[in-house]
Amino acid sequence: MRKNNVTLIATLVAAALGVSTLSGCNTTESTANTQSVSANSLLANQTVVKSQNDQRLYRYVELDNGLKVILVSDSSADKSAASMDVHIGHMADPEDREGLAHFLEHMLFLGTDKYPKVGEYNEYLKANGGWSNAGTGQEHTNYFFQVNQDSLKEATDRFAQFFISPSLDKQYVDREKNAVHSEYSMKIKDDARRIREVLKDTRNPAHPSSQFSVGNLDTLADRENDLLIDDLKALYKENYTASRMSLSLVGREDLDTLEKWAREMFSAIPNNGSKSTPVTMKPYLPEQLGVQINIEPMKDIRKLTLAFPVTKSTQYFEEKPLSLISSLLGQEGKGSLYSYLKNQGSIESLGTGAYGPDDFDRVSISITLTPKGLADYKQVTEAVFSYLALLSNEKYNQEYFKEQAAISKNSFDFLEKQGAADTASNLSRQLQYFSPKNILNEGYLYNDYSHLLVTEYLAQLTPENMRLVLVAKGLTTDKVQPEYNTPYSMTKISAQDISRYQSPKTIAAFSLPAPNPFIATNLTMKKIESDVNKPVVVFEKSGFTLWHKQDTEFRVPKASVNVQIYSDQAGKDVLSRAQNYLYSALLTDSLNEFGYPAKEAGLYYNVWSTSAGMGFGVNGYDEKQAMLLSTINKRVRHLAIDDAAFNLHKARLVRQWNNAKFDRPYSQARSALRQIQHTKTYSATALASALATVTPKQLAQYINDFHKAIEVEVLVHGNMLKAESVQLGKTLYALNMTNSTAKERANKVVKLNNTSHELIQELIVDHNDSTIVESYISNDDSFENRAKYGLIGSMISAPFFKSLRTDQQLGYIVSGRNTKLQNLPGLSFLVQSPKAGPVELKRRIDQFMTDFKGSLSEMTAEKFDEYKQGLIKDLQAKDKNLNERTRHYWSEINDKMFDFNSKEKIVAEVEKLTHSDMEEFFSSVIEKIQPIIVRSFGTAHQDDEDYQQALKDKSICRTEPCFTNELNKVVR
Repeated sequence: MRKNNVTLIATLVAAALGVSTLSGCNTTESTANTQSVSANSLLANQTVVKSQNDQRLYRYVELDNGLKVILVSDSSADKSAASMDVHIGHMADPEDREGLAHFLEHMLFLGTDKYPKVGEYNEYLKANGGWSNAGTGQEHTNYFFQVNQDSLKEATDRFAQFFISPSLDKQYVDREKNAVHSEYSMKIKDDARRIREVLKDTRNPAHPSSQFSVGNLDTLADRENDLLIDDLKALYKENYTASRMSLSLVGREDLDTLEKWAREMFSAIPNNGSKSTPVTMKPYLPEQLGVQINIEPMKDIRKLTLAFPVTKSTQYFEEKPLSLISSLLGQEGKGSLYSYLKNQGSIESLGTGAYGPDDFDRVSISITLTPKGLADYKQVTEAVFSYLALLSNEKYNQEYFKEQAAISKNSFDFLEKQGAADTASNLSRQLQYFSPKNILNEGYLYNDYSHLLVTEYLAQLTPENMRLVLVAKGLTTDKVQPEYNTPYSMTKISAQDISRYQSPKTIAAFSLPAPNPFIATNLTMKKIESDVNKPVVVFEKSGFTLWHKQDTEFRVPKASVNVQIYSDQAGKDVLSRAQNYLYSALLTDSLNEFGYPAKEAGLYYNVWSTSAGMGFGVNGYDEKQAMLLSTINKRVRHLAIDDAAFNLHKARLVRQWNNAKFDRPYSQARSALRQIQHTKTYSATALASALATVTPKQLAQYINDFHKAIEVEVLVHGNMLKAESVQLGKTLYALNMTNSTAKERANKVVKLNNTSHELIQELIVDHNDSTIVESYISNDDSFENRAKYGLIGSMISAPFFKSLRTDQQLGYIVSGRNTKLQNLPGLSFLVQSPKAGPVELKRRIDQFMTDFKGSLSEMTAEKFDEYKQGLIKDLQAKDKNLNERTRHYWSEINDKMFDFNSKEKIVAEVEKLTHSDMEEFFSSVIEKIQPIIVRSFGTAHQDDEDYQQALKDKSICRTEPCFTNELNKVVR
C-alpha cells in the first residue's frame, strides 16, 4: 500500500512503554479566525489557512531574537503541549564524534540552571497528567511534551530552559553516554537498524548522512586533548540558536496570553545567526549508483527495495509530482503493479514513498518477496520499470491529479482534531519549511498539475540512478558493516540487466486506476434525532446486539461501524487460534482489490482476529459505507479460499512467528507474560507448529465450524440515523446468525499473584542484554482498587525511570507503571539491561520499592494532591475526534460497562483517596502480592554467579506452558 510520507510532516509519538523515555533517537480553504493582534505579531500574508472544521485559533509571531513561533488557542482543550524543533540532527555530528547530536538530546533532559534537579521535569509532567519525548533525525531534533491544560505555563517554563541554560553536568555526561550505548546495544540485532547502517556505509563518505548516527561508548569516549563535555558544549553553543529553532504552543489560553508566555519564556534563547544550509556534495558517488546491494538479515525476511536519489521536492508542495508518482506506483487495485506481482506469486506487499534530508529526496519502492519472487527478483524489477513507463500519460495524470485533489479537499474540509502533542510537534517541524499560511494545508494542496515536473522526476527513476537493495538469508556478501556486524556486498548491475530495465517488456495486465467510485460527494450532516449521551441498543435478537449512537459533538459526515463475531471455535486450542489468524489474513487479502480505492478515498476498513472470534470495522465518510460493509460481511460468511493466497499467507504467518525469537528481549518477555496470564494465548513457536500442516480443506472446515454457533455485537456511531442502524442490524443478522450462539465470549484471566512464592519463567534469548518483567496483579477489580493502582502508577513512573535509568544507568528500556489485566489492576516493571543480569535487576527493583515506600511516607500534602489532581484530569480528558470516541464506546461494550462511565467511577474513587490510604495500599502490594516474573540472562551475564545459581533452581520454569498447576485458578 502507498505510504503517505512524501511530505515533511514528521509525527513523533510518546514512548510505547508509557514513560518519558528519550527515544529516537529515531480542503476548501478558509481563513483562520484570529483575535486582535499587535501590529508586529502578524502580517496579512501570514494568516494560517485552516480547515472549515477547525475551531482552534492560530497566530504566527517572530520574537525579537528571531525565534519563529506558532500559537494555537483551543478553548475546549483539556491537554496542552509545546514543541521545539531545532534544525540540527546527526548530520551535524563532527566526523570523530558520531552520535553527539543524539547524545545532546539526551543531556537536555538532565537538569537546567533554573531547574537543576535531575528528573524534576518529567516528575512535574507525570504529576500533572503529562509526558515528554524527543527524537533526533538527520537534520532535525524535535522536543515536545503534553500536560493537563492548567499546567502549561509551569511546564513550558521548565521546557524553555532546555534551550537557554541546560546544566550539561559532567557527572551526567559520564553516565548518560551509557544510556546512548544501551540504545545502540538494544538494537544491535534489529534488522531495520542493521539495514539502515549498511545503506549509510554505501553512500558518499564525505556526505554527512553517511555517518553512524546513534553513538556508543567508543564514539563518545573521552580522548587525550578531546573531552566529550567540551565537544558537547561546542555543538550546543554553535547550533542551539534561535535562528535554527521553531516553537509551537498549544493551549486553552487565548492567543494574547500564549504570545505573552512565548515572549517571556523564550526571548532569552541566544541567536548567533547560524542557519542550516543544504549540503552541496552529492549523496552518492558514481560507483554507488546503478548498483545491487545484498544484505544478510538476522530474521528470515525477503525484501527488495529500489531506491532512487532525486531532486528535493519540498518547493513543489502545490504540484506534488512525487505524491502523484508514489500514489500510482503504490496502487493495489485491479491492473496495478502490486496486483500483477501478487497474482504472479512473487510478492507479499509493496509500499512506496519519498523522503530525505534537505539536499535530496529518496524515492523508494519497497517490496516483500515470496521465495518465487526472490528467485525472480530481476523479473520483479523489470515489472517495476514496465509500470513506470505508464506514468507519463499527461491526459490521464491530469484527471488523476483532479481526483487526488478532490479526496484531499474532503480530507482537509473535515480534518479532525489530533492530540495536543502530535499537533505541536508537527507544527514546529512544518514551520521550518513552509510559510505560516501553509503549515496546516501543505499536505492537502493540489493546486497545479505540472506535467513538466512529473516528467522531470520520472526521468530520474532510471536503472543507472538506482540502488537495488536485496535483503535475504543466504545472499552472497563480501563485507561486514562494523557497528552492527552485518554482512553485505555492493556490486555494479551488469550492462545486460541495465539494458533489460531500460527497455522492459510491455505487460498487458497493467492499467492505470479507474475512476474511484468511493469518493464521497454527499457530505451533508443528518438531522439530529435526539441528544442521547451514550449508545443504546436499537436492534436485538437472540445472539445479536446492535448499539447505536448518533454523533452530536464532532459533526463530521463520517461514521464508524464495528462488528465483533464471537465463536467458541476461535481459540479453543492452539490449532484453532492459528487457523483464525489465517482466516482473517485471507479475508483481508480477498478484499484488497475492491477495498483499496475506498481507503484512498477516506473510507477505511480493517479485519481483526481475537482469541474469542474475529471482527471487522469500517470508518470514514458514511455516504458509501453500506456498499463496503455488505461486501465485507458476505466474504466473512462465504470466503472462497484461493490456493495461491492460502499458501502465501500461511507461509508468511509461519515465518513471522518463527522470526519472533529475534525480537528484542523485553518484547519476548512481555509476550511470554501474556501467555502466562491469559488462557487462549499461545506462543509464536506453538502457533507456527500448529499452522504448518493445515490444508485449505481443513481451513474451510474450520470456517464452517466457526460460524455454527456465534454471537455478534455491533456498534454504529457517527453520522447515522437510528433507522439506518436498525436496517444495518437486520441485514447483518440475516447474513450472520444461525440457531446456536457462542458460549464463551472471551479468553480468561489466570489468577497467579496470590501464590505463596514468586513464579519465575526464564527464557533463552540470543542477545547480549538481559531483561526482566515483573507483574503485580490484584484480584480485586473494584473501582476503588483501580483508582489506587492508577494513582500509585502515576507516582511511581518518573522516579522509577530516574532511579534505574538516569542514576543507575541500567539500560535504555526502563518502565514502571500501572497496568491492567482485563479489568484487574496492577503494577508492572520492565528493564532491559546490558549492564546487569535479571537477578541483579530484581534486587534493584526491590530496593526501589523499599525506597519509594519511604518517599511516599514523606510526600507533602501539596505534592500528593498534585498527583491526585493530575490523574483526575487525565481520566477526564475528552475524546478529540470521532474515532477516539468510538474506541471508548467499543472498549466499554467489550468490558460490559453498559453505562459507559467507568472513568467517571474511577475519578469518584480517586477523589476519596487520602495520603494514609495510599501508604497502607502500597505496603499491602509489596508485602502480600507475589509478582509473576519473566526474565532472560543475556550472553553478557552468563558467567555471573547469579546465572550459575539460577541453573540449579528447579522451581524456575524454562519450558512452556508454565505454571500448569495454577491454570485452574481463573476468573471471568
